[in-house]
Amino acid sequence: MKTRPNILETGTPLFCDLYHLTMAQAWFLDGKAEDYKVSEAFFRKCPFGGSYLMAAGLGEFMQWLERWHFSKEDIESLKNDRNEDGSRIFNDEFLQFLEGQELKVTIRAVPEGELVFPNEPVYSVSGPNWQVELAEAALLNIFNAQSLIATKASRMAYAANLDGKKRPLLEFGVRRGHELGGFSETRAAFIGGAAGTSNKAAAKHYGIRAAGTMAHSFVMSYEREVDAFKAFMRGNPHNTTLLVDTYDTREGIKNAIRAAKETGIKLMGIRIDSGDLAYWGNEARRLLCEAEMPDVRLAASNDLDEYLIENLIMVQKAPYDILAAGTKLVTAYDTPALGGVFKTKSYMGQPKIKIAEGKTTIPGMTDTLRIIRNGKFEGDVICRAEDTDLIRDGRLTRNITSYALGSQNGARATFQRGEQAKFLLHPVVEKGKIVNVPELDLHVLQQRGKDNLKMLDSAYKRLANPHLYGVGLEAGLFTLQQDLIRVHSGR
Repeated sequence: MKTRPNILETGTPLFCDLYHLTMAQAWFLDGKAEDYKVSEAFFRKCPFGGSYLMAAGLGEFMQWLERWHFSKEDIESLKNDRNEDGSRIFNDEFLQFLEGQELKVTIRAVPEGELVFPNEPVYSVSGPNWQVELAEAALLNIFNAQSLIATKASRMAYAANLDGKKRPLLEFGVRRGHELGGFSETRAAFIGGAAGTSNKAAAKHYGIRAAGTMAHSFVMSYEREVDAFKAFMRGNPHNTTLLVDTYDTREGIKNAIRAAKETGIKLMGIRIDSGDLAYWGNEARRLLCEAEMPDVRLAASNDLDEYLIENLIMVQKAPYDILAAGTKLVTAYDTPALGGVFKTKSYMGQPKIKIAEGKTTIPGMTDTLRIIRNGKFEGDVICRAEDTDLIRDGRLTRNITSYALGSQNGARATFQRGEQAKFLLHPVVEKGKIVNVPELDLHVLQQRGKDNLKMLDSAYKRLANPHLYGVGLEAGLFTLQQDLIRVHSGR
């Protein structure tokens, strides 16, 4: 069986780095493979100079996890792996151990479409040492990539509506993306707010709207631009958005108007893909109004990102109705890697900590408690996972002191008993069995993301220099972290 096109469907544990398996073998031979461990995924810095991340990818991670098993082909592949000196990497005893193994991990995760912030746990994985490690690569591969693109899409969609007018953002990135087929990129962009995609295979797979216009190549296949437009309109009478910048943009706009009048087919839209987008947008609107076609929609493309969209809409007042983004959306152009990590938090019941400048971790199994005031997110408190009694019926059961992350002076905030609150991590897997099937309908996930963004104050959504959202440590967890730092200092 070929591994690449079926990786989610096969559930192969080989969706990992080699060192996950070499460590598993060492733990197995040393009697530590079944030791109980907790590891958690989090990220340290928000992408794109923003103040939030939109979580995405859980549905596809669970699709892989649900089918997790070592197939005969997997075992045979491991048997054939060799060290540089030609010796086998994995011995027969370890391979026999892997055969027939069932998944035993327990997982709590942040739902897709939720907003998360630096250092908060987005996944908490517990169970046998070796299996927890084997979840890392797939988890981070899917979460990092999809959350990054969902966040980028959310920023572009936000910019497109800054003046209060609803403008759809379309994802046109399949030819520019890094992934075979562009499926996860389309998926993430839709969760983040894209209204449709040019990627037909992904649209079919995920049940979302396929959208598109025409290419310059269609215009170039006719001697006259106007004939190309007429042919396209006759062939697609209910999808008559014409690309007008193949040769001369002004003449292209005029030819689109002419084609509509001569065919009697309604011109639905004009797309401009080059040049001064603001100028040509205004010129197109002027010519269309003169032709008594004021309702024709204008679509802009050409390397759009949230900053250009904001400038077009808010500064230059360009009259566009639709925005199509490709390269800078699906490649997360200005922050091409999220940098989410997966760290050991507890081993055999003992909290663990990594101490490093700018990278000191939060010990123990954790969760995030979110405070909500007047319908807005007020701040987050990272707490111990066992502190489930902090919330009852959606309200704090007692006052909570939160210590600012990385604070050197003990800066803290207090949240009062009775305040509205919720935990962010939800149980999804219990000892290898899925206990809560994640939402898979991308329309539902997109709406969840929009609802969460409405609860985030606009100061945190500014594209440049946003206000930083408050995240702190619950007092007991803060004390544990400081105690462990003192214990390990000088070791």
